[in-house]
Amino acid sequence: MKSIEQLENDYWTEPKELASGLVVNCHKYRKIPIDELTIEQLRLLISQKIGLKYIVELGINELDKNILAEGDFYEGDLLVAISALPIEFWNKNKTEFLTFKNIVERNSELIKLELGEKKFDRINENIKASVQQRL
Repeated sequence: MKSIEQLENDYWTEPKELASGLVVNCHKYRKIPIDELTIEQLRLLISQKIGLKYIVELGINELDKNILAEGDFYEGDLLVAISALPIEFWNKNKTEFLTFKNIVERNSELIKLELGEKKFDRINENIKASVQQRL
Protein backbone atom coordinates (compact mmCIF):
# COMPACT_ATOMS: atom_id res chain seq x y z
CA MET A 1 0.00 0.00 0.00
CA LYS A 2 1.13 3.55 -0.68
CA SER A 3 2.05 6.29 1.77
CA ILE A 4 0.26 9.64 2.04
CA GLU A 5 3.06 11.36 0.15
CA GLN A 6 2.78 8.80 -2.68
CA LEU A 7 -1.02 9.02 -2.79
CA GLU A 8 -0.93 12.82 -2.86
CA ASN A 9 2.14 12.87 -5.12
CA ASP A 10 3.45 15.57 -2.79
CA TYR A 11 6.95 15.04 -1.42
CA TRP A 12 7.83 17.46 1.35
CA THR A 13 11.39 18.64 1.85
CA GLU A 14 13.07 17.45 5.02
CA PRO A 15 12.29 19.61 8.07
CA LYS A 16 14.90 22.11 9.24
CA GLU A 17 17.30 21.21 12.04
CA LEU A 18 15.34 23.11 14.67
CA ALA A 19 11.94 21.73 13.66
CA SER A 20 9.65 20.63 16.48
CA GLY A 21 9.01 16.98 17.22
CA LEU A 22 5.52 17.43 15.80
CA VAL A 23 6.85 18.65 12.45
CA VAL A 24 9.47 15.90 12.31
CA ASN A 25 6.86 13.22 13.08
CA CYS A 26 4.37 14.54 10.52
CA HIS A 27 7.08 14.40 7.85
CA LYS A 28 8.09 10.89 8.91
CA TYR A 29 4.52 9.50 9.14
CA ARG A 30 3.62 10.75 5.63
CA LYS A 31 6.25 8.32 4.27
CA ILE A 32 4.77 5.21 5.96
CA PRO A 33 2.39 3.02 3.91
CA ILE A 34 -1.06 3.98 5.22
CA ASP A 35 -1.99 0.38 6.10
CA GLU A 36 1.02 0.30 8.46
CA LEU A 37 0.18 3.46 10.42
CA THR A 38 -0.31 2.93 14.15
CA ILE A 39 -3.23 4.38 16.09
CA GLU A 40 -0.94 7.14 17.40
CA GLN A 41 0.30 7.97 13.91
CA LEU A 42 -3.29 8.09 12.62
CA ARG A 43 -4.31 10.29 15.57
CA LEU A 44 -1.47 12.73 15.00
CA LEU A 45 -1.96 12.99 11.22
CA ILE A 46 -5.74 13.36 11.58
CA SER A 47 -5.38 16.01 14.30
CA GLN A 48 -2.98 17.90 11.99
CA LYS A 49 -5.37 17.41 9.03
CA ILE A 50 -2.74 15.64 6.93
CA GLY A 51 -3.84 13.10 4.31
CA LEU A 52 -7.39 13.04 5.63
CA LYS A 53 -8.99 11.71 2.46
CA TYR A 54 -6.75 8.64 2.71
CA ILE A 55 -6.63 7.92 6.44
CA VAL A 56 -9.88 8.97 8.13
CA GLU A 57 -11.54 5.77 6.96
CA LEU A 58 -8.68 3.80 8.57
CA GLY A 59 -9.20 5.71 11.81
CA ILE A 60 -12.94 5.05 11.71
CA ASN A 61 -12.24 1.33 11.17
CA GLU A 62 -10.06 1.37 14.29
CA LEU A 63 -12.90 3.01 16.24
CA ASP A 64 -15.29 0.36 14.96
CA LYS A 65 -13.01 -2.29 16.49
CA ASN A 66 -12.42 -0.27 19.67
CA ILE A 67 -14.20 3.07 20.21
CA LEU A 68 -11.61 3.91 22.88
CA ALA A 69 -8.59 3.21 20.64
CA GLU A 70 -5.63 4.92 22.23
CA GLY A 71 -2.61 6.67 20.77
CA ASP A 72 0.06 8.08 23.08
CA PHE A 73 -2.14 10.45 25.09
CA TYR A 74 -5.21 8.83 26.58
CA GLU A 75 -7.92 6.29 26.02
CA GLY A 76 -10.19 7.61 23.27
CA ASP A 77 -7.72 10.14 21.82
CA LEU A 78 -8.32 8.85 18.26
CA LEU A 79 -12.08 9.32 18.75
CA VAL A 80 -11.53 12.89 19.94
CA ALA A 81 -9.23 13.66 16.98
CA ILE A 82 -11.75 12.36 14.44
CA SER A 83 -14.68 14.10 16.15
CA ALA A 84 -12.82 17.42 15.85
CA LEU A 85 -12.57 17.27 12.04
CA PRO A 86 -14.03 20.35 10.36
CA ILE A 87 -17.57 20.36 8.97
CA GLU A 88 -16.13 20.98 5.49
CA PHE A 89 -14.39 17.60 5.59
CA TRP A 90 -17.56 15.77 6.62
CA ASN A 91 -19.58 17.57 3.93
CA LYS A 92 -17.28 16.06 1.30
CA ASN A 93 -17.19 12.64 2.98
CA LYS A 94 -20.80 11.86 3.87
CA THR A 95 -20.41 8.06 3.94
CA GLU A 96 -17.54 8.28 6.42
CA PHE A 97 -19.51 10.79 8.48
CA LEU A 98 -22.54 8.50 8.74
CA THR A 99 -20.34 5.53 9.63
CA PHE A 100 -18.57 7.58 12.31
CA LYS A 101 -21.88 8.92 13.69
CA ASN A 102 -23.32 5.39 13.90
CA ILE A 103 -20.24 4.02 15.67
CA VAL A 104 -20.43 6.83 18.25
CA GLU A 105 -24.17 6.26 18.78
CA ARG A 106 -23.67 2.51 19.13
CA ASN A 107 -20.94 3.05 21.74
CA SER A 108 -22.38 6.09 23.53
CA GLU A 109 -22.74 4.39 26.92
CA LEU A 110 -19.16 3.11 26.88
CA ILE A 111 -17.85 6.54 25.82
CA LYS A 112 -19.77 8.22 28.68
CA LEU A 113 -18.59 5.61 31.17
CA GLU A 114 -14.92 5.69 30.19
CA LEU A 115 -14.36 9.27 28.99
CA GLY A 116 -17.05 11.06 30.99
CA GLU A 117 -20.18 13.01 30.11
CA LYS A 118 -18.30 16.24 29.27
CA LYS A 119 -16.07 14.63 26.64
CA PHE A 120 -19.03 12.68 25.23
CA ASP A 121 -21.05 15.91 25.01
CA ARG A 122 -18.21 17.64 23.12
CA ILE A 123 -17.97 14.75 20.66
CA ASN A 124 -21.74 14.80 20.20
CA GLU A 125 -21.81 18.58 19.72
CA ASN A 126 -19.30 18.26 16.88
CA ILE A 127 -21.44 15.58 15.25
CA LYS A 128 -24.62 17.65 15.65
CA ALA A 129 -22.92 20.73 14.16
CA SER A 130 -21.94 18.69 11.11
CA VAL A 131 -25.48 17.30 10.72
CA GLN A 132 -27.06 20.76 10.99
CA GLN A 133 -24.58 22.22 8.51
CA ARG A 134 -25.68 19.65 5.95
CA LEU A 135 -29.43 20.26 6.33
